[in-house]
Amino acid sequence: MRTVLPDHKRFKVCDRCGFVHFPGPKLVAGCLVIADNRVLLLRRGIEPQIGKWTFPGGYVDLGETPAAAALRETREEVGMRVELDRLFGIYTDPAHPIAAVVVYLAHPGIAEASVTDEATEVGYFASADIPWDELAFPTTHAALCDWLATI
Repeated sequence: MRTVLPDHKRFKVCDRCGFVHFPGPKLVAGCLVIADNRVLLLRRGIEPQIGKWTFPGGYVDLGETPAAAALRETREEVGMRVELDRLFGIYTDPAHPIAAVVVYLAHPGIAEASVTDEATEVGYFASADIPWDELAFPTTHAALCDWLATI
């Protein structure tokens, strides 16, 4: 550990090459898939927050754009190829700022959403039916609130 300029914070630094390890939040991307004023949600089949509801999304891989990751994660998690409409917002959990979540609005393709190892249940929810007490993450809650404000 060594103090690094200009902020005078302590970071791990390689003694041989001088590489500084700057830890930072992970980038996550996901889709609010909207059909008939209803949003697609999945019940998580994996940790963290197994059994809770969220929208399709996951980590952005090195060399991948957030848009490409959102499309890939939606395909992997619910078996759907979707079409992105636009960037909707970027969300973080102030209490646990370990990830920044890039959220896109999307509309479904031809295939229906399906259950996978990562999604034990899937469905479209109207605003009155969103399972607010069972949402997986504060970022899920925030994105859904923002979406509801637009309809």
